Amino acid sequence: MQVSLALRIFLPFALGYLLSSIFRSIGSLIANDLALDLGLNAGELGFAVSAFFLAAIFVQIPYGIMLDRYDPRKVYAVSLLLCAAGAIMVALTPNMLFLALGRAFIAIGTSASAVTSFKIYSMWFPPERLPLANGLSIASGGLGLMTGTAPAAAAMQFIDWREIHLIIAGFLVIGATIVVTIAPSKPTKSVGLTLGQQIKGLSVILKSSAFWRVAPFVAVLIGTFGGYPSLWTGPWVRDVANFSDSQTAILMLVLTAAMTASGLATGFLADLAKRIGLTPLDFCAFVGWIFVAILALIYLQWIPSDTAVFIIWFSFGFIAPLGMVMYPAMGALFPPEYTGRLNACLTLSWFLGSFMVQNIYGFVLNQFPTSDGSYALGGHRLGTGIMVLLMIGALIWFHLSLEFAKRQPAT
Repeated sequence: MQVSLALRIFLPFALGYLLSSIFRSIGSLIANDLALDLGLNAGELGFAVSAFFLAAIFVQIPYGIMLDRYDPRKVYAVSLLLCAAGAIMVALTPNMLFLALGRAFIAIGTSASAVTSFKIYSMWFPPERLPLANGLSIASGGLGLMTGTAPAAAAMQFIDWREIHLIIAGFLVIGATIVVTIAPSKPTKSVGLTLGQQIKGLSVILKSSAFWRVAPFVAVLIGTFGGYPSLWTGPWVRDVANFSDSQTAILMLVLTAAMTASGLATGFLADLAKRIGLTPLDFCAFVGWIFVAILALIYLQWIPSDTAVFIIWFSFGFIAPLGMVMYPAMGALFPPEYTGRLNACLTLSWFLGSFMVQNIYGFVLNQFPTSDGSYALGGHRLGTGIMVLLMIGALIWFHLSLEFAKRQPAT
């Protein structure tokens, strides 16, 4: 494949992923401002911000069907425009409900980015190159997350969070234009199928034992990574590690830089795992157990030094995204024309997990009231402990169901 064509395939969707991902990390940065400006408690803030994940849950399946049915470029461009509309709504929000609605529209563009990128790359690139292509896509999302941390904090010295949302909305409109004008077009293999036939194909995925073996794992691993840093990491480091606002912004930048590094390393690490005899599923399980260890350190509130805190959260940001190897691993088990719906189902799993994590954590914090505007250490510990238990449970289910599948006769 010519380099120019590869760039036309990759860059427009990477740009959209970068721009929309800013909204995933900026929530943690502006959480205090939102709470003060709109008069929200922890539970209300958790709901308003997590409306992002709730909306993503409802749109994933219809979006996956549209990806397999229509031109993915045009479908994605529309989603970016809806994301821009949501950013404008957040910028003009007078209350929690309007904030939640704006976040819901933002979710349409943000949640579509990974699903669309993985779909497009599966149409153009050979299977053995998908971990690399998908990893680079994740890295572009990581750059967007980085932009929503320290750079956004620096910008807020001159403009407020409302103006930042308006500026990003303008760039999203430009990004949507680039997607439909620069990215090449290629007919999907589902052209000509009726809606009923596509829904039947969706049922094949949802009835598959292979999907349900990995869905809880994806929901908890990627869901914790998606939900926790976007809202509660900032309060954790301020309350537990006593970080200042500037230190918190730098830590969030380091965490998102870790995601970018993880995306760049995904292809190499997946190939290395294959050479030493690990299947993609084995690799994902290994990643999951390392993530349990990282969560355990956060639960123990182990902070011997500021450097240790940075290392822990860098590890958090580097390890969890490696679980995205599950996408090409599962894609190999289904026909190519199912890719959009399969990716949507996997993404639905972890968005549901993110919504659950954000709201459970906010509910737990509210059970430990304080009077100084911070959250109690006991609330942070219990909330993190629940995440540790959920991750262990998902891994046990994954191992047991995989072992059960190996003992069944081949079909």
